[in-house]
Amino acid sequence: MKKIILFAVCVLAMATFSSCRSSKEKSPIKTFVMPCSEYTKGDGALRAWASGASDNETTARKKALATASAELAAMLSKTIKQTTEDYSSALTEGENVLSKSFMNDKVKITVEKSIEGATIICDRWNKDENGQYTNYIVLELKGNDYLKALYEELSKNSDVSVDKELLQKLFLENINKNSAE
Repeated sequence: MKKIILFAVCVLAMATFSSCRSSKEKSPIKTFVMPCSEYTKGDGALRAWASGASDNETTARKKALATASAELAAMLSKTIKQTTEDYSSALTEGENVLSKSFMNDKVKITVEKSIEGATIICDRWNKDENGQYTNYIVLELKGNDYLKALYEELSKNSDVSVDKELLQKLFLENINKNSAE
């Protein structure tokens, strides 16, 4: 009788230990890569990724576009602020004050126009089992396109001269620095 009980305990122990395999073989956690996330970094361009969810496709798209536009505006604002600081510090003291206020005024005018002209470079949809639509969008604003709009606005006032080469160099450097973050 003792041999049967000992045999049963051994078989039970072997069955228990054999079911304890490494968790690396079958992990219940799945890796999920957000759609369009491969487009979030751009050389010489600002890109904003966003998603919007709703039970209505139109509403989901509007939410995604609004979020991406707000994100792009924040990125552009940060980049412009850094560029304006860098640009004004590169100038002499007298040019610094005049140029900085002038640039700030012109930047406010061009930001809204540029955000409206941003292009959608990725637009993907998903519908879940509950009927919810999710729209994933990446908006892109090329640095050179923004600079063209800024130069056009700056040329309306001939009283202040702007070193376009220096401004372009600093702006593109700040875009690349901000898109790497």
